[in-house]
Amino acid sequence: MPTALDVFERHHVAVFRFVRRMGLSTADAEDLTQEVFLRVVRAISAYQDRQSERAWVFRIARNMLNDRWRAGARAPAAEPLSEGDHPGLSPPRVDGLALDEALGRLAEAEREAFLLREVGGLGYAEIAEATGATPDAVRNRIHRARLALRQTLGPRHAATRTAGGPEE
Repeated sequence: MPTALDVFERHHVAVFRFVRRMGLSTADAEDLTQEVFLRVVRAISAYQDRQSERAWVFRIARNMLNDRWRAGARAPAAEPLSEGDHPGLSPPRVDGLALDEALGRLAEAEREAFLLREVGGLGYAEIAEATGATPDAVRNRIHRARLALRQTLGPRHAATRTAGGPEE
């Protein structure tokens, strides 16, 4: 059974990046990331080793993000990412503002699946587990998101992987 500190150390940067790219301001993303890991601390005894730890953490993050949006706290996605947004993060490979705008044009399900893959590092099955979709639906959403981002960002970014997530 992992400890809450272990889970935090393994996933906090990816959770922050995910909620930040889903449209929260830096301050709101930091707050929500803290709230996610407070929930992890409270729920760690319910965690079951047979499920993916990453998928479990990102399901919590996704649900808390959706709760925030339902409560009417959706923040405008106009604040671009910068190197100073979070200590220890590498600089973006694509202009942050251009990427934020391109991500903002995606359908929410496509953006979410793409970010869980590329920022969260989740596999297709883990994303399906976290979102309640099928692995095939996840693959299709990610494919459509990549095509749309390549079209929006242009050929100079076509070969660039946004966050260096693992391949399957």
